[in-house]
Amino acid sequence: MRTIFSVACVFFLIISLIQFVEAAKVEPSLIKVSTPVRRDFRRTVPFVGKVFSKKSVRITALTPGRIVSIGVPDESRVRAGEVLFVLGGPEVKRRLATLRSQVAVLEKEISLAEEAVRLKREGVKAKIIPYGELLNAEKHLLQLKNELVARKNELYLFETRLRIRASISGIFTRRRVSIGQRVEKGAVLAEVLDPKALWVKAIVFPPEGVSLSGKPALIQLPGRTLSARVARVAPERTPAGGITVFLEGRDISRSLAPGEPVRGVVILEEHRKALAVPEEALVYDEAERAYVFVKSEKGFEKRMVKTGLSGDGFVEVVSGLREGEKVVIKGAYELFYRDFSRIYRVPD
Repeated sequence: MRTIFSVACVFFLIISLIQFVEAAKVEPSLIKVSTPVRRDFRRTVPFVGKVFSKKSVRITALTPGRIVSIGVPDESRVRAGEVLFVLGGPEVKRRLATLRSQVAVLEKEISLAEEAVRLKREGVKAKIIPYGELLNAEKHLLQLKNELVARKNELYLFETRLRIRASISGIFTRRRVSIGQRVEKGAVLAEVLDPKALWVKAIVFPPEGVSLSGKPALIQLPGRTLSARVARVAPERTPAGGITVFLEGRDISRSLAPGEPVRGVVILEEHRKALAVPEEALVYDEAERAYVFVKSEKGFEKRMVKTGLSGDGFVEVVSGLREGEKVVIKGAYELFYRDFSRIYRVPD
C-alpha cells in the first residue's frame, strides 16, 4: 500500500513539474506593455476610371461637300476660330461657280442700269423723257443692287461654311471623317473638348448600403495623389454589379488630360486621431469578441473592447480602453491561454 502511495506521489510531482515547465516557457521579459496611441484611420473602396470633359462641342458640316483638308492633328490643342476642316468637291465647285457667275452678271447689269439712269436724267432735264421713266429706271437699278448684295452675302456665307472652324478653344478629338470623304449637311465631323472642365468617370464596387454621393476620393498617380470628390452617382449598376461615379476636383483639370486612365480610392469613412493599439495587442475568443490585457497593481486584467477601423498594423479602439492605460502589446495570447496572473505578479 505504501508503495502505491509513493508511486502516486511521484506521478503527481512529475505532472506538476511539467505544468510548471510549460508555464515557465513564457517569461516576464517576453511580455511588453505600452500605452494606446492616436492614429488616423480610413475605410476605402478602390476605383478605376477615365478622364472625360464635362464640356464638349460637336463640329458639324454646315453644307454638303467633300473633305479636302484637315487643319490640325488629332488630340491637339486648338484655338477658337482655328480652321479644322475645309470642304470641296464637284458639287461645291458648281455651287461656287453659279454664285460667282450670278454676281458677275448682276454687276454687269448694274453697270448698264446706271448708264440708263444717267441718260434718263439727261432726258428729263432736256424735257424729252417723262419723269416717270427716270423713276422706273432708278427703281430697277435699286432692285439690281439689292439682289447683288444678297448674292454676295450668299457667296460669302457659302465660302465661310466651307472652312469649318473651332467654336471653342480645347482639344481636337474623336474625328469621324477622313480626307476625300463626302459628308452631308449636319454630319458630325469631330469634337472639341474643354480641357478646363474635366472629371473622372469611374467604376466602384462598394459594400451594400453605403452612400457614395459627396464622398472624398484620392486619384493615385506615380509619385503623387490628387484630391477629388464624388459629384454624381449613376442610378443603375453596371452589368458586372459596379456603380458608376463621376469625380470632380481642381487638380483633375490641372494635372490630367481627356482620355487618360486613372485609378484610386473613394474614402467611405475616416476617423482622425482615434485611440488605437497594435494588432498584436488584441486577442479574440471563440465568439470573435476582442480583448486586451491591461496592466494593473494586481497583475494583468483581461478587458473586452469594441474595435473600429484598422490599418498599417493598428486597430481603432472605440470603447473599453482609456488613454494612458498600459496595454500588453506583446505576449497577449500567452496571457489569454495561460493563467500568468498566479505565476507572474507585477512588482510592488
